[in-house]
Amino acid sequence: MNILKYLVIILFFVAAGFYGMIVLSPSEIEFRVNEDINAPIDKVYKGLISPQTWGKWVEGVESVKQKKGDGFSQGSVSEVFFPQEMMMTKELRTAELNKQVVLHGIVIDFFSKTESYTLQVLDSNTTRVSCSVKMKAIKNKSKMVMQAKETHSQNMAKNLNSLKNYLEQ
Repeated sequence: MNILKYLVIILFFVAAGFYGMIVLSPSEIEFRVNEDINAPIDKVYKGLISPQTWGKWVEGVESVKQKKGDGFSQGSVSEVFFPQEMMMTKELRTAELNKQVVLHGIVIDFFSKTESYTLQVLDSNTTRVSCSVKMKAIKNKSKMVMQAKETHSQNMAKNLNSLKNYLEQ
């Protein structure tokens, strides 16, 4: 009987620790990454705004299906499919030609993610892409994902590097 009593106490503390971590986790994170790409600004803009290219530079994208809009213009919505049956609905909120692209994505009951890409001409064949990201947990159970801010930042940096490699071919 004593073993059962100690087991219950240990389980209580494990559960309390787990739920404590959820409560103390941030509900949102923000970060910024930059990449200089040896390509004209119009080519970089088209690479960012075109869902057909996302599978070539966004890690894990298996397919993209347009749900709303004709082509990808402001207000258009696409479903982006990732491994393990994860799907993110992405809306193009801002599309300023060769200046800025803002995409807002939602994974239902998990998190939302706003990616704001700003483009800057450095010279005739070099474009700086600066991406500000804001992620927000939709439910308490997804707050643990927000603790991995450094990992999310590294993943976005890898994506921009992949965009660079794709566009510089």
